Amino acid sequence: MDELDLRVRRCVYGRFVALGRAPTAAEVGAELGLALGEVEDSFRSLHDAHALVLRAGTSELLMANPFAAAETPHRVECEGRSWFGNCCWDALGIPGALHADGRVESACACCREPLALEVREGRVAE
Repeated sequence: MDELDLRVRRCVYGRFVALGRAPTAAEVGAELGLALGEVEDSFRSLHDAHALVLRAGTSELLMANPFAAAETPHRVECEGRSWFGNCCWDALGIPGALHADGRVESACACCREPLALEVREGRVAE
């Protein structure tokens, strides 16, 4: 991963946090002063390195773990903002990545029973 890819990756994560959704290649390019093609090439390079995942055949982000670009059953709320995780484990990783308390609303993968988990000081609360 070269320096440009690292800059793009950091920007993707920063925009995911700030926006509550995946940034577009155009948004990343505008923030970093890069041409759209440069960002799309970097997205593909990051995808190939398994640093993020693109929607098949596009330059649109599908996920940048632990953040999901699409709505999932794994909603996270922290500090008055919300995101979706790719799975319950990823959802629990969002408060950890943000070093913040939060709430995860998910569902059991086996029986689909709703789950609500509070994360406090880096741990799942009772």
